[in-house]
Amino acid sequence: MRNSKFFSFPLFLTFLTLISSAKVMAQFEDRYRIYDTRTSQEISLEDLNLALSGVNVVIFGEEHDDSIAHTLQAALYEVMLASYGEVTLSMEMFDRDVQLVLDEFLADLISEEKLVQEGRAWPNYKDYAPILALAKSSQRPVIAANVPGRYAQMVARRGLAALNELDSRASGYYETFDLPGREDPYRQKFFDAMGEHGHAMGPEVFHAQLLRDATMASSIFNAWRANRRGKVLHLTGRFHSDGRMGTVKFLQDKRRRLEIMVISCFPAEDFENPDWEEYGALGDFVVVTDSGRLSDDR
Repeated sequence: MRNSKFFSFPLFLTFLTLISSAKVMAQFEDRYRIYDTRTSQEISLEDLNLALSGVNVVIFGEEHDDSIAHTLQAALYEVMLASYGEVTLSMEMFDRDVQLVLDEFLADLISEEKLVQEGRAWPNYKDYAPILALAKSSQRPVIAANVPGRYAQMVARRGLAALNELDSRASGYYETFDLPGREDPYRQKFFDAMGEHGHAMGPEVFHAQLLRDATMASSIFNAWRANRRGKVLHLTGRFHSDGRMGTVKFLQDKRRRLEIMVISCFPAEDFENPDWEEYGALGDFVVVTDSGRLSDDR
């Protein structure tokens, strides 16, 4: 029998977890590249994990149909759990009003099928299923961070004033905020992306975007405040976080001293020779994935 003085079961589990992640990522290590914009160097997943040691919140911005990104997210979450223990997963992919359903699934009270149905899971739920399974097996909380879609759609049609017509019980499902000025860079970025169609729809469609950002920022902040010793890993579409705009700005405004790291991950046509200088303003870390072979995975 091993001497307990020299053997720690939790440390042994950590060791096995790291080996498991290493095996998974070994199959994909030629499909992604990680760049540290602060040091102007390409780094490994292990280096990225170490760089998060003093961080409170990690925002992982993705392209929702990038299967390599989803694999990397799960691997990062796994090594973060092994290294830091108390990591809360936060997800744009679930709305605040299904938090109870999500909690019931994590507690193994309802089936995954019921989570998908009653939790209004996204069509590509299978991409997020592995990271949820890891949270469940690790008994770690998962935050349904987003505003209910019906409220975002209501604001896009009728404006922010429509929120005042809701029953007071709905107030816990969204976050209020001050509107930025017309020269706000995020506003300009949004309408540039939307093109003529967005301009024709009016400012309300942008206000709906801000409603999502502000609500997610509040969800992340509340999760961190509930356990300040731990970390929060938030998964979101990268438009919400690139350039530290959107959700990141709302979050940073809540607490200036909050240490936030932003990851921007996307398929890149120049994967073999990335233009890191062009991508440098997107986040603290930029991850490009091999877009040329994405169809092989889906």
